[in-house]
Amino acid sequence: MLWLEMSRTEEHGGSGWGFGECLWSPTHKNPKGAWGYWETLPRVRKDDVVLHLFGKTHQQVFTGFSIAAEDGRETTRRPPKPEEWDYAKTFYRVPVSNYEPFATPIKLDDVFAQQDAPLRNYFRRNKARPKEEKERLFFVVQAGRLQCLNGAYLSEVSDELASIVLGPDFSGAGNRRRPAAISAATGEQIGKMRARVGQDKFSENVCNNYGNRCCFPDCDIDDATFLIGAHIARWADAPQLRGETANGLCLCLMHDRAFESGLFTLTADGHIWVNAARASKTSWARTHLAPFHKKPIRPGEITFRADALRLHWERIKCTPGVEREGKPQ
Repeated sequence: MLWLEMSRTEEHGGSGWGFGECLWSPTHKNPKGAWGYWETLPRVRKDDVVLHLFGKTHQQVFTGFSIAAEDGRETTRRPPKPEEWDYAKTFYRVPVSNYEPFATPIKLDDVFAQQDAPLRNYFRRNKARPKEEKERLFFVVQAGRLQCLNGAYLSEVSDELASIVLGPDFSGAGNRRRPAAISAATGEQIGKMRARVGQDKFSENVCNNYGNRCCFPDCDIDDATFLIGAHIARWADAPQLRGETANGLCLCLMHDRAFESGLFTLTADGHIWVNAARASKTSWARTHLAPFHKKPIRPGEITFRADALRLHWERIKCTPGVEREGKPQ
């Protein structure tokens, strides 16, 4: 999922709540009332991508992107400098990480000028949709011109809208010309951002491949809230496997964490291989991992890739049947 944050100041709430550190808003207007562009925050999920639009009026620029470090949630924690939102007792908050500034910031005025017709068309089509299908857009057509919607703090950005704003580097249409507002170096970063957004679809495909149920033997978790389409070979370790369903396992939150940390892996034929030396140190692993050593996982329709699994073995330094924690079996 791709989100767009509009922020006017870097301080934006103070230390730990500033620009590039987190997304936040009060949970209601003063004295009461909902605001749709705040209610988007609890919908953000860990690893979603956030595009940042910074500045005021004609100085607004797309500065870069970051990654949601946690799911969005309501909290009683308060920003150090809530300013006009000091009235609120609770806030929505989403910590973000890995902020990557664009090599050349993209001026919003340039995007509006160069993409005027497709943006107007997108706005008209959205306006004609039934209320329940309308997207919350960050821009409007007002007094005959394109401009940001005041108060549109956090909006969801569809692939189509992102392709209009960010050009072929986001859409993947290599035959299209990059907008003049976007430099080649920034275009490369947009391509990287597009790949990260693709993880959402990857997770959905992986979970569907395993029938939307944790594939660990005897685990009965089938609630999407507690399931992850987990990479076998990590995103950073295998760019050639990004987005491939065969590079994924559908795991519940606990088994995903155990797999990621190397408490267990899989054999080449899809059986659980528990790292006994490490698993013996925690009661949870002794109870929920060790008894399933050498038991088969629930298979998916698409079989996992052997090369992805080998990369996982290398990372956790454990080859099933050969060595564990560097010691022969």
